[in-house]
Amino acid sequence: MSASFVPASQIRDQNIALRRALKELTYRQGRMLEGGCGAGRFLQAIRCHRPDLEGYGCDLSRRAIALAKQGDAQINYALADIGKLPYAEAQFDVVLVFDVLEHLPEPAQAIKEINRVLKPGGMLHALVPCEGQPLTLHWLMSRLKLAADLKKRHLGHIQRFSHRHLWELLSGHGLNIKRYTYSMHPFGQMKDIIAYLKLEEWARYWHLARPFSLLQGLLWGPTYIESRLLASVPFSAVAVHVTAEKPI
Repeated sequence: MSASFVPASQIRDQNIALRRALKELTYRQGRMLEGGCGAGRFLQAIRCHRPDLEGYGCDLSRRAIALAKQGDAQINYALADIGKLPYAEAQFDVVLVFDVLEHLPEPAQAIKEINRVLKPGGMLHALVPCEGQPLTLHWLMSRLKLAADLKKRHLGHIQRFSHRHLWELLSGHGLNIKRYTYSMHPFGQMKDIIAYLKLEEWARYWHLARPFSLLQGLLWGPTYIESRLLASVPFSAVAVHVTAEKPI
């Protein structure tokens, strides 16, 4: 999705999404596409570790693609909709999707297209927020109708997946789920919610942006530790890191 340009060097090696993507890429070679790549920071960070992979990225935002082109000159960028990819069938060995499906009116069409452009045996690795997952703070806010549309208004999250809905989406469109891990357990959810609460008009009126930012900072450590320790624990997790393959 569109984003401001952040150099790949600013994505730390400890970044959970980056670490887990690199682990899944260990034995992969060939062409790698990131759908909804924004300004290309994850794609460029991955290429810093795996320059042998031929990189491609696409996004709907002209500004994001223009910013992405200021980075790694070896990556091929295209202005394109992930639901209508401008690539031939069976062109890619790997497709990456980070925080994209929850923005799409028709995520099933995106998965259909990803399946089309993947080679047989090719891999999809995706990070998907599941803000409709029962027993998470986001789910609780929705049930209690407390700022339930917070991320829809501020970030464009129009889908509220559960873990089960995500599995059904992938497996229902011809992909075999191989592995999944989790992050954004309760501490991560608190940090996430605070990030958007401070954008609310009432928070600005009461000058709460700085206190909220300080609280966010205090939650970074517990969030990271939680994500490392609870990687295999689905209970109360919002973020799902899933790897699936196209059948041979």
